[in-house]
Amino acid sequence: MKEKQNIIIASLLHRFGGWLVLAVVLGLGVAAGYWGGNWHLVQLQQQLQQQQATIAELYERTERFDYQQHIAQVELGIEQAASKGLQQELLMAQDENFALRRELAFYQKIMAPELEASGVMVDSFELQPNRSTGHFHFRLALVQMDRLRNLTKGSIEIRLSGRLQDQAQSYDLLELAHVEAKDRQFSMRYFTVQAGDFVVPEGFLPERIDVVVNVSGSKQNLSRSFYWADLLAARATASKAGDSSDNT
Repeated sequence: MKEKQNIIIASLLHRFGGWLVLAVVLGLGVAAGYWGGNWHLVQLQQQLQQQQATIAELYERTERFDYQQHIAQVELGIEQAASKGLQQELLMAQDENFALRRELAFYQKIMAPELEASGVMVDSFELQPNRSTGHFHFRLALVQMDRLRNLTKGSIEIRLSGRLQDQAQSYDLLELAHVEAKDRQFSMRYFTVQAGDFVVPEGFLPERIDVVVNVSGSKQNLSRSFYWADLLAARATASKAGDSSDNT
């Protein structure tokens, strides 16, 4: 009887064993797909949270940038307003300065007509020693004094006079400063500046600088002379005054 039961069980396993294995495999596949799907879903949720955190940070940075930009625009507006006010004050000061210069020119025409030619005046000539011995920097300023302030053209000549081996000697200062011929010409409506650096020839003792301004269309030339010692003394005085103001 027992052997008969075993034969029946073996017959059933032989008939339905393939289906049982298939069912087990399918069950395992479904379980694996389920857990795999859950794991992928968890990963997607984590990525979503990270992206949401990044977006929130970007929004915060954008708001902070907008605030900083607004502050910068306000500061820029204040600076522009202040700059505009300074420009107006500068224009007023320039107008006052030109008015004073015109008044000075009027009296100079009466007292010293040779200091003005066709509305052009030598405003200043400055001499400054450089660090190297015998090296100097010069600056010549011309101003247009006429009320109409028409375009004025001309040329500049500067000579350095003194003594070399106890003999009178003079040099073209613009040539010493390597100023080309085209750069000796000027064209101005208000003012013009000629500046450069030069080296005093070895053994030469400077005494005077002579400036000649040739104004186009004018028969009269403008000439001014400046003594070397006076120019250096004026520079030393200006330097001391600057140092005193810095200390205070």
